[in-house]
Amino acid sequence: MRMRPSPTGQSSNASTARQESHELRDIQDLLEKILTDSYFLRSQQMPDDLMGLVVVMLYDLLDRKFQPRSPINRTEKRLIKDVRQVEDGLCRFKTKLEASLAQYRIKQNLLTIDSCLPPALRDKHQRSKTLALYAWINTLKARCCISLSESAELYINLSSTETVCETLRTAGFSQVDSHTHLMGNVFCKDKHCTNVLLFPKRLGKQLEKSELVKEHTLIIQDKSRSLAACAVRPLLTEGSEVLMVGSFSVQTVAHVAIQAAACSGCVHVCGVLNILTFKEELQTILSSSGCKNVKLMSEFFSELNDWDVRIQKVRVIVLLPKCSSSALCNPVDFIINENGDRGLLHGLSKGTISNSKLQELVGKQMQDLNHALTSPKVKAVVYCTCSVYPEENEEIVKRALQNANSKAKALPFSKFNDDVGAVFGCIVMRVQGVQEWAENTALWSTSVEDECG
Repeated sequence: MRMRPSPTGQSSNASTARQESHELRDIQDLLEKILTDSYFLRSQQMPDDLMGLVVVMLYDLLDRKFQPRSPINRTEKRLIKDVRQVEDGLCRFKTKLEASLAQYRIKQNLLTIDSCLPPALRDKHQRSKTLALYAWINTLKARCCISLSESAELYINLSSTETVCETLRTAGFSQVDSHTHLMGNVFCKDKHCTNVLLFPKRLGKQLEKSELVKEHTLIIQDKSRSLAACAVRPLLTEGSEVLMVGSFSVQTVAHVAIQAAACSGCVHVCGVLNILTFKEELQTILSSSGCKNVKLMSEFFSELNDWDVRIQKVRVIVLLPKCSSSALCNPVDFIINENGDRGLLHGLSKGTISNSKLQELVGKQMQDLNHALTSPKVKAVVYCTCSVYPEENEEIVKRALQNANSKAKALPFSKFNDDVGAVFGCIVMRVQGVQEWAENTALWSTSVEDECG
């Protein structure tokens, strides 16, 4: 397999990447040996195309000692069949797999399974264990029973972020500054998204049992998708509609829908293969808030054209393509939760992404971005990835603008770097709409700056 050089292209970095790739073969060999020695492969008969998923999930399960995955709820239908099949199979072999690992650690004198990782990836993996838990606030939630503890139960109207914060404080949480290290029963506001809160990761199970989460007032989700959803709000005018394209979860659709509802806008989602299931899951989040502004379409984006009567009012396209997820500290959960490209899991198990796989992703990204820029009625395209590769980020936007027939320009690129990893975001505007957006976004930017202090 041809390994891709580092994004900078410098020979020293390329050499480091090759060294890490070589070191990662050690842990790949270890995991495959564990699967063989425990007789897992012989008894489970997993298809070849699932082996990448098996290896990645085995590492994840061994690392967290087979503790339940959070925030994934295994009862939710969105947990795809293959993931459930692999995880169930591995959990049935828990004792044999752990015994095989213990034998190898004793033989090789290893303290942890992380000892097989190269230093850079070991640090990244350790960092992922200390990530904050992100949750966005369903601001349309009309009424909710908050019960975070036996001694704190009250009924209130939840109409704003501050109201939810007050509810948390009443329930025994302390609100801290966004620059404070999160320890104990604390939370803080995110410095980029005004409706996103951060909690210590260890509070995940406690929050999931709370009425805030069970009643979908707080939605636990990766921050990268909240960044894209929050970028939509200042682009909308009264009655304008949104088209969502790419790879995302029901939670992401709900977040964009709530942003659009403030302007009485509708959100269209294309490429939904199972509309009934998707709609059912979506309604569990939106129905109690009275938000009914989402319309699902089975057609793929490439099959839609300007004459389609359903999208005549669409003025903003949110493009969240499948990407390498290479900039995230915890890409596996992101791929599973946000319907990402499971073909990447094989590469993740080796710490690399093949050149052919990257070009496949870039090709689809370019196809969708080019198509998005052809509609004369669309005034803005929100494009967001979680990649370290310029080919998926600024380079692809520049190429798409060169291909565009109509006049358009990209507003300054934004790269958000914090403990979740790096997220690339860009808004491509038609020239005649730039000033209008700039006036709207000035207020939005100010609120973010104020939040950051």
